[in-house]
Amino acid sequence: MTRFNRWIADHPWPTIALFLLATCFFAVRLPQLHIDVDVEAMLPQDHPEFVYKRWAVDYFGLVEPAVVIIVNDGPDGVFTPETLQLVEFVSERMMALEGIESGELVSLSEIDDITADGDTLLVDPFFDIAPTTPDGARAIRDAVFDNPMMVGSIVSRDGKATQVIGEMVAGVDKLALYTELQALVAGAPVTTETIAIAGRPVIESEIGQVARADLRVMFPLVVTVAALVLWLTMRCVRGVVLPLLVVISSVLWTLGLMAWTGGTFYALSNTMPIILIPIGIADGIHVLHDFMIRVARRPEIDAREAAFETMQEMTPPVVMTSVTTILGVGSLAVSAVASIRSFGIYTGLGVLAAMVFSLTLLPALLAVLPLPRRAAQRVAHTVGRTGGPVARFLDGLTPIITRRPTLTVAAGLVVLLIGAAGLPRVFIDGSLVQNFPPDNPVKLADAALIEHFGGSQPVEIVLDGGSDDAWKQPELLRAVGRYQDRLETDGLLAETRSIVDYIRRMNAVMNPDDADGYRVPDSAELIAQYLLLYAVSGDPGDLDDVVDYNYRQANIRTRSASDHSPELARVFTLVDEQAEAMLAGHGIDVHGSGVARTSHMFMQLILAGQVLSLALALALVVLATGAMMGSIVAGLFAVLPVLIATVLNFGVLGWLGSPLGVTTALMSALGIGIGVDYAIHFLVRYRRARRSDADPDAAMHETLSTTGVAILYNATVVMAGFVVLATSQFLPNRVLGYLVSLNMLVCFAATVTVVAAALHRLQPAFTGRAAIEDTDGSEARLAARD
Repeated sequence: MTRFNRWIADHPWPTIALFLLATCFFAVRLPQLHIDVDVEAMLPQDHPEFVYKRWAVDYFGLVEPAVVIIVNDGPDGVFTPETLQLVEFVSERMMALEGIESGELVSLSEIDDITADGDTLLVDPFFDIAPTTPDGARAIRDAVFDNPMMVGSIVSRDGKATQVIGEMVAGVDKLALYTELQALVAGAPVTTETIAIAGRPVIESEIGQVARADLRVMFPLVVTVAALVLWLTMRCVRGVVLPLLVVISSVLWTLGLMAWTGGTFYALSNTMPIILIPIGIADGIHVLHDFMIRVARRPEIDAREAAFETMQEMTPPVVMTSVTTILGVGSLAVSAVASIRSFGIYTGLGVLAAMVFSLTLLPALLAVLPLPRRAAQRVAHTVGRTGGPVARFLDGLTPIITRRPTLTVAAGLVVLLIGAAGLPRVFIDGSLVQNFPPDNPVKLADAALIEHFGGSQPVEIVLDGGSDDAWKQPELLRAVGRYQDRLETDGLLAETRSIVDYIRRMNAVMNPDDADGYRVPDSAELIAQYLLLYAVSGDPGDLDDVVDYNYRQANIRTRSASDHSPELARVFTLVDEQAEAMLAGHGIDVHGSGVARTSHMFMQLILAGQVLSLALALALVVLATGAMMGSIVAGLFAVLPVLIATVLNFGVLGWLGSPLGVTTALMSALGIGIGVDYAIHFLVRYRRARRSDADPDAAMHETLSTTGVAILYNATVVMAGFVVLATSQFLPNRVLGYLVSLNMLVCFAATVTVVAAALHRLQPAFTGRAAIEDTDGSEARLAARD
């Protein structure tokens, strides 16, 4: 790298101009960056469960709806003239939205009631025009509660709430539709009612809005925090501006590259620009710290020469730490979840961009600016045995490490065991709703949906009858009816709806004098006649979501009472076990599907990907560090702090009962990728000291009081940057910020204690290897190039 570093130092202005042009090239594409809040888009589209869900959606015409809930806690509930007029208002306005299928809206003013007049089956709306008198409202209430299909689905059992359900147009911009619904609700003529927007598309849209709002707040904040920490450590303006210029430019390159390559900016990706700031700034800290010390010790040195010598010293560790960070974060690319995979790939590219800036633009700028001699002296006074309080504190660890190395390592093992004891308590949870603050309107709406209607997450249970016209056979319909009744008893699922309910209702209205009329009739011919009458009197498309044209495939529609992964696991265990017990003997094949099913599978994939990426990250970091330092033992020393920190972090999750979710799944890869840098810098400096003929005690003194200080600065910036995530409105981002900050603290502490003590106690061979030839053939110690 000597020729490369020399060219950069001797040609700073062409380097600066080239990077300015490249940054403009990437930045110009930013407006075209595609932002996607659709959770389904994150899923592996070739996974059997997701393939089946797409088939069911297409086959039965299922659409994830946007739901407006109207609640009236008065004595008459929603059956007042004012509330029914509000239902009519909301229904008409929703149907007028371009993102809502106008003919598919379901509400009290739009849904058809099934009644009879003699031998004639009638299928008509409950009302065409909302009533204006209490008597008219009570008449509608009586009609609604006379129809069991309406109670618990369109109107709550206590009559206090009703739903307006709008099916979205395929491919609609969910964020735009959500904004329109918010405006609709804000302009609704509400009197005593409470009105809210719910549904999975609404939750996803709220996540998108929160992500954008977070980014607007957190990005300037993380830059400000990083600037403050840099000022306290570097003691000069350039020590603040230059590292920030490097990382902000690397963020622009990353997002621009994402736009140029057609990448997707998922809601999860909103943390990426925030994370890249503390990650990318680390290299700049080490480069500037070395540059300042060099200038302080040789005030007469030329700026270009100082930049060249600094990069001769710092290029190998910068490359080494950047590569290991890329490998750690990049291990997420093996995830089956598109958002996590994208995060790993583009964050890795962002780290690569920051490395390129640190190796080129940063030394070029240092070469053209006047030497900061006074600031360099201030920085120099913070290192060495007689330096500032930080250096003295770290140097003060030397006697403990050199005299009690075994005890120090044992203490680290105790921390490791404490973390490991919490691992069995770790559980996964992919709940989206729990991630919002308690007063978030979407969370409140979801709670209202569960309270009044028993569930919020769509569950579809597809039944294959085995032959055409199977769902006209009384014995099969009765078996499914019993199955539905069983599913509703545990409180895990809301009211169910299937072709059975339509048959029961038609039989009841056609036999008004039969007290037991709400049942499946005994005759297949009569069932077929009912269905024919319905096709003539009503819209046969009303049945499309519960049975196919040939009456072979049927569908039970319901909702899960919770979107928490453990509860969803219980739901589908119930669905499968009861299907085996109650339907298998009738030759009915059952398959649970829907949003709840894919959410459950989603978290299983995250868990599998987490285990794989963790193992891959550790292996890659060991191999890469071992290859770059010429010893696999060095790789094992390098991962020791991140291993302790990773186990402790997951243990903390377990001990606190905090779930492993989509965002926190990033924790281990980030922790390994960033935390290993500290051990690498420590190993490189210790080896250089030992190869300079320093005895073990002196080498430890030098390493802790110089590189130890830079590592602490590095860890402080990273921790401060990640703590900014605590300001997020999204709970997983806050948890991620706290956990990665804890990870960095543990990595730093483990590096200057456990790694230091193990090095002193074992004195591995890689710390004393003879000098080697560099790529230019000049003889130099590897450490002198680091």
